[in-house]
Amino acid sequence: MNLLIKIAIFIVVDYFLFKSFGFLFGMIGVGITVARILYILGFFRKPSIFRGAICDGIAFLKDYQGPIYKNGAAFEEALKIIKTFKLDQVKEGEEKYVVMGVYYDKPGEVEESKLRYSIGIYQKNKGFPSKPPEELQRYCESNNYNYTEIPNTTALYSHWQYSTYFTMMNGIKKFNVELKKCLNDASFRKTYRLKPETKCNIILEMYETDSNIAFYTPILNEEKFRFYKKDK
Repeated sequence: MNLLIKIAIFIVVDYFLFKSFGFLFGMIGVGITVARILYILGFFRKPSIFRGAICDGIAFLKDYQGPIYKNGAAFEEALKIIKTFKLDQVKEGEEKYVVMGVYYDKPGEVEESKLRYSIGIYQKNKGFPSKPPEELQRYCESNNYNYTEIPNTTALYSHWQYSTYFTMMNGIKKFNVELKKCLNDASFRKTYRLKPETKCNIILEMYETDSNIAFYTPILNEEKFRFYKKDK
C-alpha cells in the first residue's frame, strides 16, 4: 500500500478518535500514528540476518565504478529492460526477472571513486536453466550487459520492506551496519558456523517486488560471485 494512503488512513482514524472519544484518546492516537509512520520509514526497525541460500540462475550485468549513491540511473536502465521485454510476466515453468545489484567493495573501506559494482537483471532457475530470448540477448550484448550464470550457494540472508526511496536507502544502510555487527559477534559466527576467513565482502541485492529488497552475502564459494569483468 502506498505510504501516502497509509498516512491518510492513520489521520482519518485519529480524527475519528478525537471526534468520538475526546482529546485524551485523540492524543493517544496521534502518538500511535507518529510511531507507526516512523516504523514504516524504518526508524524503529532493523533487518534480521539468517542463514539462507542464493538460488542458481542467469543474469545480465553491467559493471560500474564510483559512488554507490549515484547508481539510480543504472537501476532505472535495468528496470527498463524488464518492462521493455515484459520479463516481469511469469511464464509457465519459468521465474520472472528481477533487478539485481552485486557489490564487491564496502563503503568506508574503499575510496568512493573506486567502489565496484554490477547492476542488471536476474532470473532464478526453475528446474533446468532457461534460455533467454534471443532478442534480449542481442539487446544486452549491444548495451554492455554481460551474460552471467549465478551459482547456487549458502549465504546469509535478510530482507527489507520499503515504501519510499528514503526508506529503501535507510534499509540498505541498516543492513550493512547489522551485517558488520553480526560478523563481529562471536556467538553469531558460532551459530552459523562461519569460518574465521569468512568476511562476506560481496553483497547481492535483489528487488523481488517494488516494495521488498532481499539481501544475500555468500559464505561459501565467494570467488564464484566476482563477476566484475575488469578483475578477470
